[in-house]
Amino acid sequence: MRIAHVILAHKNPAQVERLVQALDHPDIDCYVHVDAKSAIGPFVHLENRERTFLINHRTKVYWGQYSLVQATLNAIREVLHRGKYDYVNVLSAQDFPLRPAADFHAFLEANQGQEFITCLTADDKVDWWADAARHVGRYNFHNWNIPGKYRLEQLANKLLPPRKFPIKGYVIAGWSNWFTITAASAGYLLDFLDMHPEVVRFFKYVWGADEFIFSTVIYNSPYTAHVRENLLYLDWTEGKANPKVLTVADLDVLIHSEKWFARKFDADIDSAVLDRLEAHMSEGLKA
Repeated sequence: MRIAHVILAHKNPAQVERLVQALDHPDIDCYVHVDAKSAIGPFVHLENRERTFLINHRTKVYWGQYSLVQATLNAIREVLHRGKYDYVNVLSAQDFPLRPAADFHAFLEANQGQEFITCLTADDKVDWWADAARHVGRYNFHNWNIPGKYRLEQLANKLLPPRKFPIKGYVIAGWSNWFTITAASAGYLLDFLDMHPEVVRFFKYVWGADEFIFSTVIYNSPYTAHVRENLLYLDWTEGKANPKVLTVADLDVLIHSEKWFARKFDADIDSAVLDRLEAHMSEGLKA
């Protein structure tokens, strides 16, 4: 069983190194995509570590834009080209594991063939879809770099009918762009989008396309019967556009969570929580 972690980073190379260290395992490789807006120099030393690689095809990533999707796809493509893996796990550099890497490896080995990617649809009737339906049904010109794009967006949504998915019978699914999927389904994802540029075009006009495109493709694929919830703990209780930054105050919840990873952490705000999680995982290894 071989696992590839894709880590999307844009800042704080020291925290990225702590993440890579926490993921260390003989059968696990880490691939770090550094936002092309960030200097690569502070991250280069990561390749001095065994089984750690920097993604060559870097993308400038902007919040809410399709660029995050493109960065993820570029990284997955490079991972599958470089090595033979059983699973691909996509993480943010502000994620951190809650259990030892050896336990995660054993978990995936015991659950081979399962796809850990949350795929919520409108039929699930969760609050998240109230806002999500608005995103996928409207034109969003956030990706355009032209003057007056938001005025044009308003006009398009006023004059044009609601947008429809370009493939008849497909159900739009979504929730999160952080997932753990088999290499087979990752390859299917790349091939599907290569063969369906109309789907790529559709999602380039969706705000937060990363929350939909991966789940939609997998949900409508031959792998849908094996879909399970993703393995990431998030705290949305602050009601903001981004999840809560986790601190030592959240430690008990994190340790007792059934999830394998959590986000988000910021060592500049609270590095002690990372210290405590490292100590917790070290004790788990000793046990």
